Amino acid sequence: MRILIVEDEFLIAMELEDVVLSLGHDVVGPVGSLKQAKEVAGEAEIAIVDVRLSDGATGPLVADHLHRLGVTVIFATGNPEAVMQSTSAIGVLQKPYRPELVAQAIGYAQSVRNASSKLDLPGEMTLLPV
Repeated sequence: MRILIVEDEFLIAMELEDVVLSLGHDVVGPVGSLKQAKEVAGEAEIAIVDVRLSDGATGPLVADHLHRLGVTVIFATGNPEAVMQSTSAIGVLQKPYRPELVAQAIGYAQSVRNASSKLDLPGEMTLLPV
């Protein structure tokens, strides 16, 4: 799968990239703003999106744009209450998170995307209304 990382904090973005690559997926990005995310949106199948980016709290706008393009979105944020009403993402990972939880969330997103028998939602991931 091609997984877009939308995260403006360099170290967090690199950690996410390591997890994605270790799972055998391709990385799109990382990017850190709404504009950058829109430029590469068509290349992704799944996206991990932070809420607060370099251009402000534009993560929900990124998620809306990606969702319209058919990308499966997971929020990753220290501020989950900001996105609990979103209908553009399948769930939210609360920062700080462990790499194994990111891996589980990606697996869950794959199962949702493939419309296969859904894996269980990882215990520390909050399901959002889709």
